[in-house]
Amino acid sequence: MKAVLKLAPGPGNIGYADFAEPELRSGHVVIEVRAAGLCGTDLSLYNWTESMVREFRPEPPLVMGHEFAGVVQQIGAGVTRFQAGDRVTANPIMYCGHCGYCQAGRPSICQNRPQIGLQLHGCFARYVAIREENVYPIPPDVPFETAAMSEVLCVSLHALDRVSVNPGDAVVVVGAGPMGFLMLLAARAAGASRLIMTGLGTDRHRLAIAESLGARAIIIEEQVPGPIVLDLTQGLGADVVFECAGHPDGLPQALALARKGGTIGVLGQGTAPSTFNTAVLSYREVSIVGIRSYDPRAWQRSYAILASGAMPLDRLITHRLPMHDVAAAIELMRNRQALKVVLTPEWV
Repeated sequence: MKAVLKLAPGPGNIGYADFAEPELRSGHVVIEVRAAGLCGTDLSLYNWTESMVREFRPEPPLVMGHEFAGVVQQIGAGVTRFQAGDRVTANPIMYCGHCGYCQAGRPSICQNRPQIGLQLHGCFARYVAIREENVYPIPPDVPFETAAMSEVLCVSLHALDRVSVNPGDAVVVVGAGPMGFLMLLAARAAGASRLIMTGLGTDRHRLAIAESLGARAIIIEEQVPGPIVLDLTQGLGADVVFECAGHPDGLPQALALARKGGTIGVLGQGTAPSTFNTAVLSYREVSIVGIRSYDPRAWQRSYAILASGAMPLDRLITHRLPMHDVAAAIELMRNRQALKVVLTPEWV
């Protein structure tokens, strides 16, 4: 089969080449990929960033990709929930289910959580094999390209479990990347009445999308966010701030925008340290909450969210490219020209 491969360690080193089809194992299903999303993690693998290599220890050659939707082609012995022809997506993290964190209901921080596209062969290929318990159906009327965003949808649902957004809340999203937009949609669906997104001048076209979704957009090189947020919140500040930039300046900015007693949810996975005055946390009793991936409950809820259209994920797709043009897709993301890129396979 054809697959997008990380061929060797180091920056770059990717190719679209022939690779062995996945083996059908007991308790697993083989899925033909119909759409796949490009993620910031894929860019980290492409760039071979130090933090990504340290955390995941990828071993090329490796089939990249972990966001996808497709059709079940084969089922292994013992599989009972699916049959050939079913439209599905999948949780790409193979949490162990046995460690103390899994037993405590915290599989997002499982001690042994290999992930497809980083430690196991991923979905930028014609076929991907996944254990049955990680596979989820998708609604019949939802396009594959929208369903391919189930994984990032589940990150946003888990974020709302970790940081509550209540009707009427003022919510600021720091960072105009794909995850920032997922949190914007999630906060809107949760009933936030005031939505603000901050970004860079290079995000101008992305921020226009944020405004079309009902948010006040702030370009930080042109406007100081603090006075605008205070003006929109009767001088109080934001109830919730989601830091999605992963930049050293992101957390200090979030802290400056949160109200007394507010909460900052940190989704951005930075590659450099962030510095801020901890006295502000004490004086204002601001909470900082780390957020990573999701748990099965988020995936179980995602079907209803997809079916309802409550979060219009398709609005975030700015580019659709053939899978063999993955290098061009990566450049669109690296240059901040694209918001969300969906790869369309040649076999569809």
